[in-house]
Amino acid sequence: MSEPAAPARLPAWRIVVRIITAVEMTVAIVCLVAIVVLVFFQALQRYLPIDQVAWTGEISQFCLVWLTFSIAGVLVTTRGHIALEIVDGFRSQALVRIVQTLAMLLVAAVAILLVIEALRLIDSQGIIKSPVLRLPMSSVYVPVLVGVVSTAVRSLIQAVHIALRGPILPEIDEDEQEVGA
Repeated sequence: MSEPAAPARLPAWRIVVRIITAVEMTVAIVCLVAIVVLVFFQALQRYLPIDQVAWTGEISQFCLVWLTFSIAGVLVTTRGHIALEIVDGFRSQALVRIVQTLAMLLVAAVAILLVIEALRLIDSQGIIKSPVLRLPMSSVYVPVLVGVVSTAVRSLIQAVHIALRGPILPEIDEDEQEVGA
């Protein structure tokens, strides 16, 4: 009897990427749940004879910003971001590779500019406090900085990956093939 083969170990960098992705997804899920709960509570407050709780709106606004930026890097990696997939259908794989690489470099450039702006906001907004919770606004921008750094790094890695290994083409489901035929 032969012994079953040991499962292949993932490289250390893939484990780190999975952990970072899990953390970003967790932050996004927590923000999404907080938004749903707090906005529902705000609506409920209007019809109940209770005092209005002002911080619910402020937290839900901050959570919307944090959700947006915390998940941006994951979307780049999983091709969940907005993309023009019409180019993916071109016959020339070299052209598709060039367009996808340039698109990722453009995303990286925008993310790097956002990193610079987030650093400026963190540096300059420490004296300003949020209206209700009185949080320093610089602390509100820290999750934004982390999210845009993740987006910049992931899009640069994706650009190099596409340039070296070829374009990433969308997977076509069997149902879509039947509809197209």
